[in-house]
Amino acid sequence: MDRMDTAGIVGGGVVAAPPQDWERRIAERSERLYRARVVRRLLILWVLPGNALLAALSAVALALWAYPLIAAVACALLIASIATSGKLLYGQHFKVRSVESELRALEFAQREQLLEELESGDPLVAHKRYRAQLPEIIDRYRVEARHDRLKDNLLQSVVIGGSIIAATTTAMSVAVADVRWFSAVLCLVVALSAAFAGYAQYRERSAVLRQTADGLEREYESVELRAGRYRRFDSERDAYAEFADAVEALRAERAARLRSTVLDTTGL
Repeated sequence: MDRMDTAGIVGGGVVAAPPQDWERRIAERSERLYRARVVRRLLILWVLPGNALLAALSAVALALWAYPLIAAVACALLIASIATSGKLLYGQHFKVRSVESELRALEFAQREQLLEELESGDPLVAHKRYRAQLPEIIDRYRVEARHDRLKDNLLQSVVIGGSIIAATTTAMSVAVADVRWFSAVLCLVVALSAAFAGYAQYRERSAVLRQTADGLEREYESVELRAGRYRRFDSERDAYAEFADAVEALRAERAARLRSTVLDTTGL
């Protein structure tokens, strides 16, 4: 974190900073985090489906030992690809974590400054503190949704790509007997991936978390603008009381839907 970002946190307190400055610094870190995550996703695609495809091609080349040069080149490319992609992904993972830490520190400092201005025993202040903490909850739900969606995409990629390769190797096994064992193993991997994807329900979990995050963000903006359900309130105290009830209802609904997903999967 650079000096400018840490200068606002002194002795456990927060030195006042213009709201525009907080927003600018947070927006810059958010953009850096977005780009770092995009690079990490591309590297994950290289590490998993990409290297799996290279492994399949290497296995086919080894089975066709009549072409030893092709087999040697394929194996060398596979080893180089695994080593390079693994190293790059490892470094990118820590880069993403570093930017995430910087962003959380900025958001925490911004919230602390806001909460210090709202310090009292009034229920209205408690509701405003709750609203100030809501962006962190929204971000956590969206991160969990992205992770679940990524897991589902990876499993589906294994199922689709593995099915295509398995069909090809099965057809080749009619002429090349050595390919049969590879085809059988690949079919087993595809079946296990499909079964786990159906059991884990990552896509459904991701949809629930994303919808809850969108709903919470809508409430976060609406109560401040007196839009939607808050338009009928003349009192700020009543509007924020309704806001707290709406947020708790959305979070309870999320927990219930996730439990329902698990129960439907297990049949309990």
